Amino acid sequence: RKFALKLVFLSTLFVCLNCTGKKDSSESIKNNVFISYDESIPQIRYGADKLKESLTEGKYLVTPDSAADCFRILLSIDSTGPGPESYLITPENGSLKIQGGDKRGLIYGCLALGEQILNGASLSEIKDQEEKPHYLLRAIKHNTSWYSYRPSSAIDQHYETLRTPEYWEAFLDMMAQNRFNSLSIFNLHPFVFMITPENFPEASPFSPEEMEEWKSLHHEILRMAAERAIDVYLIPFNIFVSEEFAKANNVAKTNFYPHYYCQGDTTEIVKRYMKESVTQVLKEYPELTGFGLTLGEGMAGMSPQQREEWMFDTYI
Repeated sequence: RKFALKLVFLSTLFVCLNCTGKKDSSESIKNNVFISYDESIPQIRYGADKLKESLTEGKYLVTPDSAADCFRILLSIDSTGPGPESYLITPENGSLKIQGGDKRGLIYGCLALGEQILNGASLSEIKDQEEKPHYLLRAIKHNTSWYSYRPSSAIDQHYETLRTPEYWEAFLDMMAQNRFNSLSIFNLHPFVFMITPENFPEASPFSPEEMEEWKSLHHEILRMAAERAIDVYLIPFNIFVSEEFAKANNVAKTNFYPHYYCQGDTTEIVKRYMKESVTQVLKEYPELTGFGLTLGEGMAGMSPQQREEWMFDTYI
């Protein structure tokens, strides 16, 4: 369940911009770019950094000092303004105002202005612009190369690549640039790659040092997603466990990778293991937006009612 507390929030970011060699002669004398913003807000910092990259590539000069004759851009977040995920770009007396309805909207406004600059527009040519989302959910499904939905060399060959933060940084940048707002990560049984179950340490296939590497990767993925205002959902399949857990407890004898067509094992120890794993992941990864539920493989022999009851007993 989600509870939303509506607050009127207004934060401002002044960007003083300048250029040389632009079409408009009035801009040719403005040689400095000055950006002032609240660096404590990661989403504003991300939007400002992306705007600076576009300005630099567009031959604008960025300096740490303000100038009286600079072209000014005001970035603001106003929850009473354009609406969720929306933004306004408004020219005002030799300046520009970008207003986001929330942090995500402000990021989109920064990206939109940067795209226009990279397409050759000078700041004086920017027109009024308003954009609102048509679809509220714009998601990508991403399968992992570990405990994947299906065993395949096409997936296995990306194992090492997917374990690098640089890959996820580029992927999440792509999502933001294309205005995707949600990432769903699919995995047969993701828990042992994120935690060592407190009451079932035998379930882990990793040494403590290896586990720390996996935790660091997942925390970094979630941190970068939050910085780009992207929600992240974990989508396990059911009912699956780790092979180590199955063999140690003599249960769920085929409910682990690389199997996927198997009977549902609803024994008490499996149910407890799953419930505690879900709870521990939520505690250790507060950045996670939520879970998705799957009622399919690993549940053969169960009625629809039994599958629903399993979800309530373990996830909800």
